[in-house]
Amino acid sequence: MSFLPAPLEPIRPALLTRVAPVTRLLVGIAWLGVAVIAAGPVVPFALAVAGTVAVVLASGLPLGRVPARLAPLGLAALGLGVLTVLVNPANADPGATTALTAGPFRVTEPAVLAGLAIALRLAVIALVSLLVFATSDPTRLADSLVQQWRVPYRFAYGTLAALRIVPLLAADWTAIGAVRRLRGLEPHGVRGRIGAFGRQLLVLLVSAIRRAERMALAMDARGFDTGQPRGVYRPISLGMLDAAVLAGGLAIAAVVLLLGRA
Repeated sequence: MSFLPAPLEPIRPALLTRVAPVTRLLVGIAWLGVAVIAAGPVVPFALAVAGTVAVVLASGLPLGRVPARLAPLGLAALGLGVLTVLVNPANADPGATTALTAGPFRVTEPAVLAGLAIALRLAVIALVSLLVFATSDPTRLADSLVQQWRVPYRFAYGTLAALRIVPLLAADWTAIGAVRRLRGLEPHGVRGRIGAFGRQLLVLLVSAIRRAERMALAMDARGFDTGQPRGVYRPISLGMLDAAVLAGGLAIAAVVLLLGRA
């Protein structure tokens, strides 16, 4: 049993599930680049709207679970946006237009726009991450990186192995806590809880090192360190659908960027 939420995976075929992962990755990089270089909240707002439409219509994800998965980043975006509004230097500018006054605090329109831009950029990052990584299996992403972008095998599949270990570590943490409670090692008081947490963390670290050693030996046994060409078990090819999705995504990024400049 794990304290991590269940993986968010597509439950039905959709447009983004039928294209190669590198196609979605290229579009996501373009969208994030546009959101970062554009000034003001107009561009990230338009990209957030486009990302929301893509999640609803083209991702195949269970829409009922998406808000809960995005809630932590949504709260972070809200908090960072409010902090940016409150500490923005434009609030001390007497020539800036005042948007809100509460006692000694003065909030100006440039500060509000800056806070909105920061919050919306985080929203774009969350939506793009969901569209790029949640719509396909991590193994397929690694295969696509190796086949289309010629990423080294050791890097691609090593990263995949690290991602696969995370849920196992969460299960180990839960199992270690259950074993300690079964043995009657319940902590008492604040110092006891801190000490129990440290000891449980040490056991988890040892378990993670042993698991990583076994995985490294398994990868070496399969020839990941030889540098020789390897066969392809799951071939992934690019087609007209990939070209259409890539062209459409880049066109949206270009139109949104022009809209922000206008």
